[in-house]
Amino acid sequence: MIRPLLDRDRPAAASLLDNAVGAGFWRFADGAGALSFVAVTGQGVAGVVITCLEPGDDPDVRAAFVRQLAVATEARRLGLASQLLARSETEALTLGARAAFAFGWLPAGRPEPDAVPFYRAAGYTAGPDIADFYAEGSVATGAVCPYCGDPPCRCAVRPFVKVLAQD
Repeated sequence: MIRPLLDRDRPAAASLLDNAVGAGFWRFADGAGALSFVAVTGQGVAGVVITCLEPGDDPDVRAAFVRQLAVATEARRLGLASQLLARSETEALTLGARAAFAFGWLPAGRPEPDAVPFYRAAGYTAGPDIADFYAEGSVATGAVCPYCGDPPCRCAVRPFVKVLAQD
C-alpha cells in the first residue's frame, strides 16, 4: 500500500534512507508533505519517496524534484519504487508540476546502480554525469558517504528528467 508519509513513519523511513544514501545526505525537510509517500507491507514501511516542488524561471511552471527514493533490500523487485514514484508524479502534476527530475547517485569506483535503468524504465531521460556532486556538501555537513567513507564524497550523479504534462 502506498500512502502519505506520516510522523510515525519517520524512524523507519530514516533508517531506509540512511542505509541507501548515508546519514547527512538527506532531510525530511527537503520534501513537501503532499509529495512524500511510504510503501507499507506486512513488515511495515518498506519504501519511501521524498519529493518537493521547485519553481522554474517562470513562476507558473513548476517541476517535481524527487529528492530521495529508497526501498528496503528485502522488498526490492516488488514494484514498490515504481509505485512510489508514480504516486509522487501524479500528485505533483495535480499541484501544477509540468516535469519531474531526479539525480541518480553513481557510487565512486562501483558499477552503475539500479537507479539508472529504473529511471529510464519510468520514462526519464538521462543527462550528462556530474562528477564530485556531493563533495562540497559532504564536507560542509560532515556526511559520511556509504561508498567513499569520510568527506569529501567523490560520487557523481546522473540527472534525469521526465515531462509530466504538455502545455
